[in-house]
Amino acid sequence: MRKYLLSTSALAGAALLSSAAIADVSISGEAEFDYSSRDHSTATLDGNIMTSVQEVHISFTNKTDSGLTISATNQFNTIGSASDDVSLSIEGGFGKVVLGPTDGVAGNYEMNPLGLLQEEDGGTLNSGGVNLTTTATISTSTGGGEANGSSKVSYHLPAMGGLTAGVSVSTQGSVAGTDDNTQFGVNYALTAGGAAVTLGYSNQTKEVASVADIDITSMGIKVVHGNISIAAADGSYTANDEDRSTQSAAISYNMGNGLVVGYGTVQSEDDLDVGEEYTANHWEAAYTVASGLTAVVNVSDFDYKVATATHENGATAINQDGTTTSLTIKAAF
Repeated sequence: MRKYLLSTSALAGAALLSSAAIADVSISGEAEFDYSSRDHSTATLDGNIMTSVQEVHISFTNKTDSGLTISATNQFNTIGSASDDVSLSIEGGFGKVVLGPTDGVAGNYEMNPLGLLQEEDGGTLNSGGVNLTTTATISTSTGGGEANGSSKVSYHLPAMGGLTAGVSVSTQGSVAGTDDNTQFGVNYALTAGGAAVTLGYSNQTKEVASVADIDITSMGIKVVHGNISIAAADGSYTANDEDRSTQSAAISYNMGNGLVVGYGTVQSEDDLDVGEEYTANHWEAAYTVASGLTAVVNVSDFDYKVATATHENGATAINQDGTTTSLTIKAAF
């Protein structure tokens, strides 16, 4: 009798599996090892450092009878023992909906020329143990990341010719009612003179209790012609006692035989704190050693000047500069 019950259960299970949707499963990963030599005007930040990053990506995809594509994406940082991007997406003729703690649309549509490089280092701004990086803008990215792991609802319109656009909404993980986060982005792609041209605009607004909201925008252009890619962008950041304007540009050239060289530059200033400026230059060479294995050499220098002795967060602000030379070994699986 027991054998009969087991056999019956097995048959029932097989029947359920045969009638259920079977998803396509994709497993991939990436690993990076970085050795950096940092020449910094602040003694505690001057020296050499080694870091490692490793991630595992697992994706499930299923296509329904009605034509919907349903995907679940899971990315895990195995060194930091934490999830990175986790999302559920539903895609069809209406466009695409993405749900979960993953990047917002600002990260999908932003114009950040430094994206042409792989391992640029914007420098660490530090004074008296206080990290001042958040008080200076080091790129024209609108920061469409996970926003401290908060879940988002994102909607991407179906492509209309060369036009694509999307919007994201999140509450940054709490019910305070004053921490809503909204993002919007749009791209327009066209061909001109044999070159692929992309125009882009993105915006992110974060509500902040009792003070002015944080508003970040980026607009720019990217041109790809043969082995050359060029991008330029203009960005702004406004918040409580902050009104920053930033310009950036970059160029990348594929020299063939696996070698890609690039250069990027950034300049930013705060109009409310006359004299507070940030500039950076990045030089890079990336060489594909073999399929899935890349070595990247990057040299980045930055210079940060302040206007007043006391910063907005109460730290003593000082002029800082530095140069970082790094070798990164990257593997994709």
